[in-house]
Amino acid sequence: MTSVVSAVRRNVPSAPAEAPTTRFPIAAVDRLGAGGHVLSVFGPVALPSREALVDALWRIASLGPDARLGLRATGARDWAFTLEGLRERCERMVVEAPELEDVTAAEAIELLVDRIEPGLPVLVLLAGERLLTVFDHGVVDARFTTRLPATLIDVARGGDLPTWLSADNAGRPLWRAFVETFAKHPSRVLTLLRARRVESSVVPVAEPVDRPVIDWTGSTSVVAASGTRESFRGLHTWLRRRDESVSFGAGAIVALRAALAAEGLRLAADSEMVYDVRGYLPSGTEVTGNFVTGVPVTGGDDLVAVDQSIAQTTDSGRPLAALMAGAVKESLRPGRHESPDTTPAHARAHVVVSNLGVNRPLQSLPWIRDGRTIEAVSAVHPIAPETVAAQLVVLDGVLHATVSYNDTTFDREAVERAVRSFVDDPVALLDGVVRR
Repeated sequence: MTSVVSAVRRNVPSAPAEAPTTRFPIAAVDRLGAGGHVLSVFGPVALPSREALVDALWRIASLGPDARLGLRATGARDWAFTLEGLRERCERMVVEAPELEDVTAAEAIELLVDRIEPGLPVLVLLAGERLLTVFDHGVVDARFTTRLPATLIDVARGGDLPTWLSADNAGRPLWRAFVETFAKHPSRVLTLLRARRVESSVVPVAEPVDRPVIDWTGSTSVVAASGTRESFRGLHTWLRRRDESVSFGAGAIVALRAALAAEGLRLAADSEMVYDVRGYLPSGTEVTGNFVTGVPVTGGDDLVAVDQSIAQTTDSGRPLAALMAGAVKESLRPGRHESPDTTPAHARAHVVVSNLGVNRPLQSLPWIRDGRTIEAVSAVHPIAPETVAAQLVVLDGVLHATVSYNDTTFDREAVERAVRSFVDDPVALLDGVVRR
């Protein structure tokens, strides 16, 4: 794919008068993310000029299809890439937005919903010392959205293009992951089947219940909060020093559920964890497009059971199996990706956690260190009616949480109090659950 623009790798400053167009099918894993957008706010950061950022974006986008930012959808099934007109598109993709400078980070995310421009892979907005981004989730996932901001700034300041952008992507990545995970290790197939059987035996089969529904209109709302180094260190220590140590992911899910329940939200029986499936690829394999999936986490509010569910999912390769199943289903029966117009009258919060952990690309942003709290806020739009989605990232030893939901389903003030409680004292929440 990238061979069609090999000349650009040598930093040719402009496209030929009649640049060729490359067309190829949109992967099913990309179509699974179609219709969604990843919205982010970072600040305070030292930003180059808009002109320098446009030039940097042009250098990156012109690398070719694998750099993703020069892609254009031609219908629902095909991508097109051409250098012709790409510079003009990059001009559209970097804009000044001073009106987003003085609102809170959470409010800025909500306002970004109105700035979504269908057809643009990314929109970069500059608001004082804030960098805001809107990524098309049908083009990239969180791995890309967290790596690009620092890369874009570095390239704008004259830095080299990183190898992760210029390297050719793996062909047929799902197949390569399958070979690496299951074909080379047949025992993992048995582990996967065994894990599913264990899950089926411990999860009761609920009788279908007719839940009354009401008319509903989506309204993505966001709560952003960060704790302290002491609160995160305390959580980390508490999880490790238990008789049965448990993972941070398990602790985060159970603590967040406890915080929401304490504020009166009804909870769904199980939760969900978002997995980056690249961990099942051969070492050194690059995929810049979508390669993530969500997998149910059983165990409810039982900390040990939740931890075991997460461990079994990871060890068995279930995230890869889930992504393969989703891709096959999307290939055979493409989804319509339409928001519902009704929702259950008595909503049950379905907690979904995306744990970015200690994120080096975001840590490397040129943060302005003047005593202000740094903002690293990201959310996905739209949100399903009953979903309460949390993105967690650790920067400077501090836990930053962004929770997105619909305030047409859940009470805004209740969710705000729950998130504040979650980042301020997660250990107290876990102590309360364990002692019940």
